Amino acid sequence: MKFSINKFEYLCYRREHEKASRELLQLLSKIDQHYGILMDVDVWAQSNEAQDIMDDHLLARLTSAITSLVTDPKFTFSDAGIVRTALFQRWLAAMFAASPFRNADHILRSLGVDEHARNAIELRNSEVRKFQLFYLPESEVRLDWDALWKLDKTMAASLAMTIMSSRFLGTPSAHQKRELLLRWLPERLEQIDSIDSLPMGVLHDVYMHCSYADMAAKHDIKKPINALIRRKLESLGITDVTRTAARVEGEKPVLLVVLEWFSKNHSIYRTHSQTLVAMRDKFHLIGMGYDGRVDDAGKAVFHEFIPLQGANVWEAARHVRDTSEARNAQQMYMPSVGMFPITMVLACLRVAPLQLMALGHPATTHGHAMDYVVVEEDYVGDEACFSEKLLKLPSDGMPYRAPAAMLELELPAEKEPSNVVKIAVAGTTIKLNPGFLHTCAAIAREAGVPVEFHFLVGQATGLVFPQVRNLIRRLLGKNAVVHKHQGYAGYMNVIAGCDMFLNPFPFGNTNGIVDTVWAGLVGVCKTGREVHEHIDEGMFRRLGFPEWTITKTNDEYKASALRLIENAHERRELAAAMAGPKAIEKLIFHGRPEILGERMQALWLDKLHGAQ
Repeated sequence: MKFSINKFEYLCYRREHEKASRELLQLLSKIDQHYGILMDVDVWAQSNEAQDIMDDHLLARLTSAITSLVTDPKFTFSDAGIVRTALFQRWLAAMFAASPFRNADHILRSLGVDEHARNAIELRNSEVRKFQLFYLPESEVRLDWDALWKLDKTMAASLAMTIMSSRFLGTPSAHQKRELLLRWLPERLEQIDSIDSLPMGVLHDVYMHCSYADMAAKHDIKKPINALIRRKLESLGITDVTRTAARVEGEKPVLLVVLEWFSKNHSIYRTHSQTLVAMRDKFHLIGMGYDGRVDDAGKAVFHEFIPLQGANVWEAARHVRDTSEARNAQQMYMPSVGMFPITMVLACLRVAPLQLMALGHPATTHGHAMDYVVVEEDYVGDEACFSEKLLKLPSDGMPYRAPAAMLELELPAEKEPSNVVKIAVAGTTIKLNPGFLHTCAAIAREAGVPVEFHFLVGQATGLVFPQVRNLIRRLLGKNAVVHKHQGYAGYMNVIAGCDMFLNPFPFGNTNGIVDTVWAGLVGVCKTGREVHEHIDEGMFRRLGFPEWTITKTNDEYKASALRLIENAHERRELAAAMAGPKAIEKLIFHGRPEILGERMQALWLDKLHGAQ
């Protein structure tokens, strides 16, 4: 049944609070199910004049109706109601950010005692719950986090984590909140009695998305999260296994591989499946993952695949532990950590004598149960960024698999002639931030020739797309085209029509570099001490890109971008010599995938001898 905006407005404006609340939850649930897209919604326009601005029209109506509902002093949230609605706060934030309001500060001001207040509000105590729900990433109202913590530390922690979990924090206001909260929260979070009182549905997003911040200590938030996870596991009687490495005569040692996304067109399959296949002669590979997240191609990598079971993440963790014990797994390996709650939990639980992770998401876990991080040696910036030991591979030790969609592509052989230099920027919404976008704006202003940025933004769909588009348009104006999340062929055709690429920073690209270079482009990157910065440098060096394209500061980045933009002859010569399918096939897709299995076998043998 479709959600009726007309009915929702009617109930809100007539102050039928209970019915309107139920409709609001239904709307937010539908948006959540469709990852931010307004689907199953009756999109009747109340004016024929709105037909060409339907997105803005519908958002204005929805946010106005919500405003009317929640600003009514007689409307209140019950304990259960605030918990249920808070689960969807990111979508409330997205609706208001995408609307002409841009945030919900007008609602916050209505909760105060001063009708003239703007960015500083003296809140009525009875309205704290509403404030918690409508203080959003884009809010410009000042909040005393210490005072909120004293009032209700669970509420403060939940609000902080919900804000940090957002998939788009590209505006200065939202980005600054994350930077502030990543400094403020880590030393306090462990004071929360139980992880159950926090928004578990977004906890792994906080854990993973901290990587996209600027500050050096951004991963410290994982330490108290890990402490809360360990406390919960202990309360459930789920403890670290204590068995040592042991050989079973006549059988290969069991390697238990816990997966997040692992399907043939997903980036993790592209980057890690070849090395797993090459281990099959040394280990008996058992894959564990969620059935809907691992396709037949992913399952075929393993000797066995066991779907994860359990009504919640704790039961799934127990299932992994029980399976490991039953099968006497000698090692547990996770190609990526942080996209799903299960891997975040397993970084805090020993299920095998030896535990390793790869850098499907390139960041430390600070988890006591993770022994090693697998990483190519040319991707390492500063080893001090990791709490784990590093299992370094040579630069050709983890070759990527070409996606089927890439091999089937037929890209245009020649670009259409143009006096405008078209610049591809590929990256997901979470990689966009003020530092990078302001640098792009400066490049556009200072370029000696006309430029046109093409932002190919993964996950920019539904309510998130207008947020991204509005911000980029504000900063770059007519010099930018913002593309919605699209199919691979369409995405690659846009890239192929560009003249060069710029990599986002501080969190760079892996598959984005593969895609842009495959399409025949050269570009510029910014390196740093974290692996997610240094990967760009490593890949550029493998491809033989000039030293000046690998930059260390924003000013260097801008200067190198302008050089590539303004020197068409040099740009074309570099592209002809260093880009194209052959460069990627030789330097990225080909290698020695068997090395990881050999190194893991050697680690196990060391453990085995140490246990004897």
